[in-house]
Amino acid sequence: MNERRWKARGGEAEAIDFAASLDWKALTIRAPWAWAIAQGWKRVENRSWATRFRGRIAIHAAVSKESDADAAATFAALGIEPPTEFVRGAIIGTVELVDVLPIDEFLRRFGDDRFDRGFARGPLCWVLREPRLCVPTPCSGNFQLWNVARRLELDRERVEGRKSEASGR
Repeated sequence: MNERRWKARGGEAEAIDFAASLDWKALTIRAPWAWAIAQGWKRVENRSWATRFRGRIAIHAAVSKESDADAAATFAALGIEPPTEFVRGAIIGTVELVDVLPIDEFLRRFGDDRFDRGFARGPLCWVLREPRLCVPTPCSGNFQLWNVARRLELDRERVEGRKSEASGR
């Protein structure tokens, strides 16, 4: 195994109370790619926008199945065996966001690793390290980097509003 490979695969899932702190930021990623990040296979997230934020972020697996076929082809080419079903609509792990690089710079630094090269598509590559699996926390996602505690509160309020409407209150 590559010395730089992450160690999340097969690790214990942490129970994290994301609602307890306003500090948690999250990034919504389509489920197969989110799984690959949380498991430690994918150390780069491709984005068209940059962020100045550096630090630990939560990885939220989106509900969409739009990229499933593309992910399956990439996983097969890299020899990765994904699960038959992915957790969707939940935070599934955390990673450290350490840098944001243009794809040419990312490939110059990390292109010798077949996984990094296989997952990098750019135009900007978010460099990720130290994945940690967590017990899935169901919630809706959002665009850009978003605040987890606020999203969980909005989701809770929406559910409570539906219950009130259903009971005729």
